[in-house]
Amino acid sequence: MTYLCFQVKCDQYWPADREPLYYGDLVIQMMSESVLPEWTIREFKITSESSCSYPRVLRHFHYTVWPDHGVPESTQSLIQFVRTVRDYVDRSPSTGATVVHCR
Repeated sequence: MTYLCFQVKCDQYWPADREPLYYGDLVIQMMSESVLPEWTIREFKITSESSCSYPRVLRHFHYTVWPDHGVPESTQSLIQFVRTVRDYVDRSPSTGATVVHCR
């Protein structure tokens, strides 16, 4: 008999679909998702159930091709990813927080 063991390296802390995810009184809901060959860009709305404050919008850049045990073979893709993130931040300084996640 063969047993497979998998180690969880990190938990997915964002919603996998448009269903809201609850963290205490915080509610996180995916508003959009653009899946590209080497990264994914998501936009979330974050609200608080205990406060009347306006919802916050968060842009999430996820670099998806980082190798599991190593570094990318070429810097080209990573450099383009960084440029994409910087371009968004430069064009939209007042739209909310930006989070970058690699792997």
